[in-house]
Amino acid sequence: MAFSTPVNKDKPQVCQCRCFIVPPVVLRQYSRDANLDPNLRGNLQDTFAETMRLRTLREASRVAAVTRRPDAQAAAAAAAAQVQQQLFDCQNRQSLPGRPVANPQEAPRDDAVRVVYDTTAKVAEFYSQILGRNSVDNQGIDLVSSVHYRRNFDNAFWNGQQMVYGDGDGQLFAEFWQSPDVIGHELTHGVTQYESGLRYEGESGALNESISDVFGAVFNQWLNQWPASEPKGWLIGAGIMGARSKANGKTCLRDMLDPGAHHCLSPQPATYDNFDPTADVHENSGIPNKAFATFAQSLGGNSWDQAIKVWYAACVSRQLSTGATFADFARLTIQEAFNRGGSDMERLAQQAWEAVHLPLASV
Repeated sequence: MAFSTPVNKDKPQVCQCRCFIVPPVVLRQYSRDANLDPNLRGNLQDTFAETMRLRTLREASRVAAVTRRPDAQAAAAAAAAQVQQQLFDCQNRQSLPGRPVANPQEAPRDDAVRVVYDTTAKVAEFYSQILGRNSVDNQGIDLVSSVHYRRNFDNAFWNGQQMVYGDGDGQLFAEFWQSPDVIGHELTHGVTQYESGLRYEGESGALNESISDVFGAVFNQWLNQWPASEPKGWLIGAGIMGARSKANGKTCLRDMLDPGAHHCLSPQPATYDNFDPTADVHENSGIPNKAFATFAQSLGGNSWDQAIKVWYAACVSRQLSTGATFADFARLTIQEAFNRGGSDMERLAQQAWEAVHLPLASV
């Protein structure tokens, strides 16, 4: 069980966390599948090893710096700053950030550069228009991305300073920059980093991953103008499924509406009854994922109109400790639902957490 550590509200923690879209357990599982081509298994094993190496580095430097909130004048200047992007090409090497891409906004021939640049700009627009947020740090920090990381690398991640995208193996996974929700997911790890600094373990780690899934999914819905009732808007990683995965009936990494579904490459528990304290943070994130999807659908309309603003208010409330539990977060979302929509919205938020069997006596 995670434990709570008070947050210094004047000094929000900034951690260098390497957060990945594909759970290590999935990479390890498929790297051991004797039915797969040996070359594919080798690619998955290499990605698993690199993922674990980077996670070890993250744990060694989780709290990398402590920053003070800007004063009112500095905050106002930051709010007026326009978010800029920097794009790099790793050229299938491991060194970051890679070779700078000159003028990435000028219709480059490389699809990876074009899509990452355009979608990242849309994430910044989503943060600004829907959440009133200026970049991941809310002070207009540049958004830095590197494409073509290593060769056949089966993951995408936020490393505490920038986004990094692999090209996939072409069989189990396609290029990781193809799925807008993946880009929204990983950039939102930056938001969590600058706000609550949720520890990447236990319930706080599962919340960290869930918050990224929630914002990635709602960003994708906003981008495609899908209402909360559209099932495909709740799929995480649908755009990165390779031909072999699709042939085996896998349509996504995770499904926020139905976390344990067979069409998920990485099925998850859907209720707190099945929370596994020994599992990877990606697995347990299905529980708060389903709570949000249930809440958003119960409100009706678009998830970005009300539901995401309730979750965002909880995320930036400065009431989350670095080791927050599901109950801690549920309490904040229920309170923020009341603040935005009174007792009716409060009731819907409470029912959403009840739907995943979270004991509300502790909320």
